[in-house]
Amino acid sequence: MKHMITLIAAFTISTSVFAGNILDREDMKTMNGKTTNNSSLEDILQNEDMQRLHREMTRYSMSESGFEARKEMMSKEGRAYHEALEEKRKNTAG
Repeated sequence: MKHMITLIAAFTISTSVFAGNILDREDMKTMNGKTTNNSSLEDILQNEDMQRLHREMTRYSMSESGFEARKEMMSKEGRAYHEALEEKRKNTAG
């Protein structure tokens, strides 16, 4: 019986410590992401090609040129540009 209680206690303690470590790592990732994002967001938003594609995409939304711009914005660079725009909107709205 003592073995069973000791095993359950050890399992409970180890699980709670493991969960605490995971939460700490996630908090650190969000903190690190916020400090580096401010400078990199501005760099991303200065990309003239992405600015042009975004203008075409929004201006000619359902036309053929708008769809072409959308396809080009689906790249990794385009996604980063959209994420930077969203982050900028959150920062100015909040």
